[in-house]
Amino acid sequence: MKRELELFTTLYTVLVILSTASLCLLGEKRVDLYVSLNILAYYVSYALVRPGVSGVVVRALNAFLLALFLIIVVFRVYEVLVG
Repeated sequence: MKRELELFTTLYTVLVILSTASLCLLGEKRVDLYVSLNILAYYVSYALVRPGVSGVVVRALNAFLLALFLIIVVFRVYEVLVG
C-alpha cells in the first residue's frame, strides 16, 4: 500500500506540474482552468494507480471534487451559450 501511495503521489505531482507549466507558458490567466485540470489530474492518477485508501474522508473528497468540477464545467458552458 505504501508503494501505491508513493506512485499515486508521484504521478499526480508530475501531471500537475506538466499541466501548470503548460498553461503558464501559454499565458493562461483563468484560475478555474487550473483548478479543473488539477482535479482531472487527481482522478487520472487515482484511476491508474488505485492507491487502496478508502473511507469516508476519501469518498467525501471525491464527491466534493466531482461537484466542484461539474460546477466549473456548467459555468463555462453557460458563459459560452449566453455570451
